[in-house]
Amino acid sequence: MRNNPKKVKEIIERAVAALRDMARDKKFNGKGLAELEAQAERSIDARRELIAADNQKTAAIARREAEDERSLKLIEQIVAGIIGDDDFGDDSALYEAFGYVRRSQRKSGLTRKRKSEVKQMP
Repeated sequence: MRNNPKKVKEIIERAVAALRDMARDKKFNGKGLAELEAQAERSIDARRELIAADNQKTAAIARREAEDERSLKLIEQIVAGIIGDDDFGDDSALYEAFGYVRRSQRKSGLTRKRKSEVKQMP
């Protein structure tokens, strides 16, 4: 049960409510409502920190995705410029360094069937 934060939160809230309603001024082993409320607040603060961290992570992921899109768009624009440049073009090492296949290294797409693959006419 200690590995289930939701259940632990319920236990803490139930214990605080029980002491508050039934034994507000009583001490048990020298501990009472004030000590439990103070400790419960620290637990709640830790949960708030986790929620804030989750929100920050979500926001950071959204920022990363937006910035990645901008980066990819800029790369596309640069590659288009490389293709159109007289000194480089789509057959240059720079074009290949960007991860593209140089024009001279592309396959034509033309394939010829082997004679064994061609169906024999009756």
